[in-house]
Amino acid sequence: MNQTYALLKTDFLKENTRFTPTVQKFDIAHLEEPALTVMTDFQKRPPYTTVATTSIHEALQQMKLLGVKSLFVVNADNNIIGHVSTRDIQGNKAAMLAHQYDLKLTEVTVKMLMVRPQELHTLNFEALSNVRVGHIVRLFHELNVNYIFVLGHDNNLETLRGLFSISTISQRLGENVLTDLSSQSVAEMNKIFNL
Repeated sequence: MNQTYALLKTDFLKENTRFTPTVQKFDIAHLEEPALTVMTDFQKRPPYTTVATTSIHEALQQMKLLGVKSLFVVNADNNIIGHVSTRDIQGNKAAMLAHQYDLKLTEVTVKMLMVRPQELHTLNFEALSNVRVGHIVRLFHELNVNYIFVLGHDNNLETLRGLFSISTISQRLGENVLTDLSSQSVAEMNKIFNL
């Protein structure tokens, strides 16, 4: 560092200093609540991205630093070309790819592991006004996926508006809905939604 910075004057924290939280408080969600209450809205928090040439090790480090469990993979034009999650990276698929192509695990790239757009399930944002959390939970079970992406329209262009994450919904419901959905819970959902 060539530049000299002046020493700033500090003070001490006073007793009983108030704390104003800036993080949104999440209440426990319920199956009959509007689904939008558990959607990650990219108009409030933009999605995090990486490029296809990123190593899976770097992508995992990026996710840890950002406090997220997945990244969108974009091209030079910022178009989505895939999606990668911690589960993809830490699961068997990465090791199998490394073995198949005779690579070190550190040489496996996001492009080799990412889920392509045509494999990603989506919902239309405009169609979610009457959808409940239970509908989304049931959809996760039926599709056997961890993410459902939400599309919107901006100036007649299809855009990524948000996503539903099974881990976020599990946290908000206070139970692991992917593995702990009992027949009683299914019956409860069917009763709520007249299925």
